[in-house]
Amino acid sequence: MKVLIAAGIYPPDAGGPAIHAKAQFEGFPKFGIKTGLVTFAHYRKWPMGVRHFLYFLALLARVSGYDLVYAHDALGTGIPALMAAKIFGKKFMVRIGGDIAWESESLKSRLSMKEWYEKGEYLKSLRFKLSRWLMRHADIIATTSPIMNDLYATYYGISRDKIKLLPNPVSETPQYSVSKGNTIIFASRLTAYKNLSFVLKVLAEIFPNEPALKLMIMGDGPEKRNLEKLAYDLGIQNNVIFTGAVSLDEVLKRTAACLFVIAPALTEFNPNYVLQGVSFGKPFLISREHGLPFAVPDSLTFNPRNVHELKEKIVSLLEPAHYARMSQEARNIGFKMSWDDNLKMNKELIMSL
Repeated sequence: MKVLIAAGIYPPDAGGPAIHAKAQFEGFPKFGIKTGLVTFAHYRKWPMGVRHFLYFLALLARVSGYDLVYAHDALGTGIPALMAAKIFGKKFMVRIGGDIAWESESLKSRLSMKEWYEKGEYLKSLRFKLSRWLMRHADIIATTSPIMNDLYATYYGISRDKIKLLPNPVSETPQYSVSKGNTIIFASRLTAYKNLSFVLKVLAEIFPNEPALKLMIMGDGPEKRNLEKLAYDLGIQNNVIFTGAVSLDEVLKRTAACLFVIAPALTEFNPNYVLQGVSFGKPFLISREHGLPFAVPDSLTFNPRNVHELKEKIVSLLEPAHYARMSQEARNIGFKMSWDDNLKMNKELIMSL
């Protein structure tokens, strides 16, 4: 079996899709699957439309030698990859870690994903229509959280037989030394829907009383300059560290030594960096509307619109006794999913085609 991976982003880009594309490209061969890779990131310098066409041509030049095309998002790579696969009569599988239709409108609408769909806003979205077209023509849709399965069955009209849940792994990280630092960690692509401006505004009220506390934002993306400017305007630039794109090894090393991890989007799906924090027994704070594949205590969730609540939760985590309790809550989660488990589940789906 030969699989051509159509990756939207790839290390050193931060974010779940990059991590999964690399893990599959390097990991599938040990399970008997030969892999190829075409990365959309190489074409970002071109204008919209032009870069998609060039990416489609790059896929077209490779796809004949493969049995299946595996795309890692619905639109950027998904549509060019689907078209290339269909032209050559190849099977097509897509992994979707979020909902691009809602993500692109969330800043303007200020609605969570659930609210956006319940209000019928999706009916106005071209991205929704394109994503639905792609999903209806895919052979398998792999999602990372139960909320995605429900969304695509309910609003996209996709058969549940086609939608398969593949939870993100919890990294096995015995080689990293765990310590308790003074840094809050965020590690993902910097886009508007991640709601980091909200976190900066909350921390601006905390930093004056906690000058040693830091927020480390690992990753790059279109929102980076806006966030840097906001940190400067709030006068907290000395407490906020923007690393830019870093390797997974660096993310893990920093996470092992952090205080806790934060995931503040109005809707969080199944953030890899939160799972990495769990693997180190680190507390985390995540929006209440999330898709983690395990029960999360209310003490670790928050309303991503409520400044007072998030401020209170962060300040509480700075108290040693409460921090110890929350660390124990994280260690008690007990969710197990190794990378080998994830790759085996992927293999089973691929072989079923």
